[in-house]
Amino acid sequence: MPKSTMYNLGITIEELSKSRTMIQGFNVGGQHAIGVIRAKLVINNLSAFSMFYVIDVKTFYKPLLGWA
Repeated sequence: MPKSTMYNLGITIEELSKSRTMIQGFNVGGQHAIGVIRAKLVINNLSAFSMFYVIDVKTFYKPLLGWA
């Protein structure tokens, strides 16, 4: 999850759990995750919690948040 999306969701850096995970990008470069957050996903009548690694990167896409 990009850091900008994390802020748009109202999550702060202080809420992240520490992580030593290296995220490999499509450009074959890698960067360490800032942290990890557990968030609830809801799709129609299905809901589940998932772990998201937060990275400081600009993306060319935006996830659909809160769209019905």
